[in-house]
Amino acid sequence: MLSQRYCMWPLAAAAVAMLPGAVIAQGVTQQATGSEPILEEIVVTARKFEESLQDVPIAVTVLDGQELADSNIFDLSQIAGRVPSLTWQSHNTQNSEISLRGIGTIRNFGPAGDPSVGTFLDEIYIGRRGSATPPLFDLERVEVLRGPQGTLFGKNVVGGALSIVTAKPQFEKGGSFHVGAGNYSAIQSRGHITGPLSDSVALRFAFYQEKHDGYAENIVFGEELEDLEAYAGRFSLAWLMTDAARFDLTVDASTQTGNGQSRHAVDDPLVDGPGTVTPNLRSQDPRTNESPYDQWADKDTSGITGRIEWDLGLGTATYLGAYRQGEGSIRWTQTGTTSPPTLTDSTLTNPEDHDALTQELRFASSQDSRFSWLVGLYYLHGETDYQARNTATSFLPGGAGSLRDILDGDYNIIIDFSSTDYAIFADTNFQITEDLTFSFGGRYTRNEKDWDIEAVVLGLGPEPSIFPTAPVQGPYQVTDSDEWSEFTPKVSLDWRFADDMLAYVSAAKGFKGGGWQSGAGTAVAASVPYNPETAWAYEFGLKTELLEGRMRLNAAAFYTDFEDLQVELLDDVNLVLVIANAADAVIKGLEVELDAKLTESVTLFASGSYIDAEYKNYIDPLRGFDYSGNTIQRTPKTQYRVGGDLNKPITQDIVLLGNVQYSYQSKFYFGPANTNFEPSYGLLDMRVGFGQADGNWSVLAWARNLTDELYRVSIIPFVGDEFSSFGAPRTYGVTFTKKF
Repeated sequence: MLSQRYCMWPLAAAAVAMLPGAVIAQGVTQQATGSEPILEEIVVTARKFEESLQDVPIAVTVLDGQELADSNIFDLSQIAGRVPSLTWQSHNTQNSEISLRGIGTIRNFGPAGDPSVGTFLDEIYIGRRGSATPPLFDLERVEVLRGPQGTLFGKNVVGGALSIVTAKPQFEKGGSFHVGAGNYSAIQSRGHITGPLSDSVALRFAFYQEKHDGYAENIVFGEELEDLEAYAGRFSLAWLMTDAARFDLTVDASTQTGNGQSRHAVDDPLVDGPGTVTPNLRSQDPRTNESPYDQWADKDTSGITGRIEWDLGLGTATYLGAYRQGEGSIRWTQTGTTSPPTLTDSTLTNPEDHDALTQELRFASSQDSRFSWLVGLYYLHGETDYQARNTATSFLPGGAGSLRDILDGDYNIIIDFSSTDYAIFADTNFQITEDLTFSFGGRYTRNEKDWDIEAVVLGLGPEPSIFPTAPVQGPYQVTDSDEWSEFTPKVSLDWRFADDMLAYVSAAKGFKGGGWQSGAGTAVAASVPYNPETAWAYEFGLKTELLEGRMRLNAAAFYTDFEDLQVELLDDVNLVLVIANAADAVIKGLEVELDAKLTESVTLFASGSYIDAEYKNYIDPLRGFDYSGNTIQRTPKTQYRVGGDLNKPITQDIVLLGNVQYSYQSKFYFGPANTNFEPSYGLLDMRVGFGQADGNWSVLAWARNLTDELYRVSIIPFVGDEFSSFGAPRTYGVTFTKKF
């Protein structure tokens, strides 16, 4: 079916042996104490205050902002291979499909459903990951918290949290500038400048630009697909109002344009004989597309965030207020080709406009006392205007009740949706002994949703017609509302059994709210909500520093028990995907992360996960199929990453720089039936160059997906074919960075 499947372990091992180094990707930098090199402490805010990663009883992976920039990573989709248990696919450019520990949201196009993995920008929840998420630039770090985060994070998330922390203004003058060029006519630039405006006010301005030609081509129009032109800027201010109070303000905006995602049909190996479409394509090149329609993918984001921290003596009060906005519009052909050879050339046009207002107030005691605590109130209101227009034609003979009557037509679904969350939360830590700490927290969340959906038939297939167009069986309008509430506790016990060793056990409940079908064919289907899903997650973790600080080894074993899991189902009568509370599930796994500082110049890193994720009780409510015991979709059993970094002096002022890493994931299934699947694959990334020893400048040559591995991020199986979207091909270039 697909070419270029390699077992990359020998190549990766050889590369690591030649070019080891520091785990900058894990937020690790170099530091020397006397003659012994050690790993630098990683500071995180996973529990809403600064502390060492090794003190947090949570499985957290930290990605350093500078390393992400040096690796030419500007989008969250590109971090998946760097985090244990994390997978990332994309059904279209406006809908990311993220799974953490087997917990994910698949093809949740419409605005009524919540993602299982939450995304936060400087603690502000981003409700629409596609249309409202800005690019990654000028960051301190990204923290990936695995498991339910239903206590301290604003929007209750059942699978985990991606917390993006931007760089802050400094009271010392400084800045940087980066420019790069690569294949596919790529041009990149970014930079920042920061410094004091007065003794009490500091400013920072950062910008980002990226442009490249398409990785695929529509050979009908001669139009590039998967191209990009993006710009972004961020202004931030820090004001020391008094000795005890600080105000931070951040304003950001971004714009992105392109022609969107490509789809290309490949033969479905599970169906006997050649596919219906595959043998009749004009080109068998997977990087080609034969859509008869023009396509696009555009989005604009903006936001303003204010934060006040006030030391009141007895504790610290924190207020967060933010407004975020995103506009997106995409058009994409589901089959990637014309009819014929495909039965229908169904093309979706999805414009949307999302606005969200966040308010949070919390009060935290001093963290130095034996008993510490944090309490807070939270409010989030979001509104989304969304449309899904399906335009389709078919070459089949027509007539009432014919297959062409079902496939042909033109309709538009218009959704006006709003959601309001209220929450009260608390987290406490009690030091039982000097080395033993008990923590308990909880959040009570009330989620209110209002739903207005209208289906408008714009054009019919061949008349006479019974079905205006699948899935819409006639115009309708439905207005509905519902509300859900849940208490989500978390409890943990951590034991520092040695100076550099921490063990912990925890139990946490996760909750994801209900919603409505965004592609409903009838008024009845559009008015019946699906219910929330809940999960209990149990975790045992170990965090250690060995060899006098030269090695860091962290591990976590977990068990998650799901109820009323929201699962994507194909209604093959109406040809529409629906969400239903179809299953209970059990997920078990193990994660390991290792960093080792071999010398002052050399550090190695490795991480990996093993997950056993299966549906415990799953009867397909549409067709009655029993999927109990099947593997949860989009969840490879094994993932690992190995690599290293080199920073070796070659003269008094010049250092040799290098980095290599190989990430691998095993086979996974695209659906709960465990039929269509993606074979295992691995990706190799490298960079090499030189720079000034004090870091003032560097020149790097880099490559991502160096072996040009062909792998898929999404498929639509239909009548013997798999209409597939592919990950990025080999990209490479040269960058120059200057700091001042």
